Order: sequence, then structure tokens, then C-alpha cells
Amino acid sequence: MLILSNTERAANLIQSFKQVAVDQTSEARRQFDIAHYIGEIITSLRPRLRHRKVEIDIDCLPELQMDSYPGALSQVLTNLVMNALLHAYDDDAEGRIRICVDTLAGQKIRLSVTDDGKGIPPENLKRIFEPFFTTRRGDGGSGLGLHIVFNIVFKRLGGTIRVDSTVGEGTSFILVLPCTAPETAN
Repeated sequence: MLILSNTERAANLIQSFKQVAVDQTSEARRQFDIAHYIGEIITSLRPRLRHRKVEIDIDCLPELQMDSYPGALSQVLTNLVMNALLHAYDDDAEGRIRICVDTLAGQKIRLSVTDDGKGIPPENLKRIFEPFFTTRRGDGGSGLGLHIVFNIVFKRLGGTIRVDSTVGEGTSFILVLPCTAPETAN
């Protein structure tokens, strides 16, 4: 029974890897269930999260459909989660990242990625979407991750992104995205 359970878990992990990998390398637009897709993205990140004491919670209405670019959404969520792991927590720190999706008027969703980590100092907060701005240059940071996230959200997904943070309490990235992405870039 244990072998069957592990085999099923491995098959599910491989399927998640495959779907996310295809979406990330394709710029294809398609309709998808956002709760299910976010689950696949987080499943594909599990090997990177395995040795960390940071939990990830997903709170999303079931069967909420989007007609958008899942590869772009995957890149945004992956960057936001990995950015939180890099900047919000020390390597051995415990924490929680919460991904929450709810609906707004006008066929839009609000997607927030919130951590309970270190927070961002006010002097850095106003610069985080600038290209090449990083506080971790010596540790491999290029300063392009959040700049790329900003551009994908605005240009590809047709949405907006903002950040709220308090030092010592954590950070929230709040995206407002149309359920149906625009056909052309902004």
C-alpha cells in the first residue's frame, strides 16, 4: 500500500512538473482553473521548498476560471514565492506564505502573495520594481526578478501589482488581474 501511495504521489508530481514546464516555455493562452493551477505551481516548487521551514497555504475559490496566459502567471508566482524565500526569511527561519485569490467586480480577481517574514524597509520599498535594484547582489541577486514580475503583470496579463510591507511583520504583493487577459500587450 505504501508503494502504491508513493507511486501515485510521484505520478502527480511529474504531471504537475510537466504542465507547469509546458506553460512556462509556451506563450499559449488557454482557459484554466486558477486554484488547480496554483496548486500545480506550488507542487512543482516543492523540491526547492523541501529543506525550508516555510509553509505555503493556498486560499482560492474552487472552479474559478481564467482565460489567460498560465505560463506568465506561473513565472510571476514562482518569482514571488522564491523572492520571499530569499529575502523574507533566514535559511533556518520558520514562516508562512499565503496565496489568496478572490473575485472583484468587473470580471477581475485579486491575487495576493503574503509572507510573515522580515518585511521591506521603506527606503527599498519604493524601488523594488526598478531594474537591477537588489539588496542581495553578493548572494546571486540580479535585481531583475521583481522588474520582470511587474512587466509580466502589466503587459502580458493586463493587470496591476502593488506591494505593502512593514518591517518585522512581512510583505504582501497584491495583483489585480482580469479573468480574461487582453489579446495584445498594454
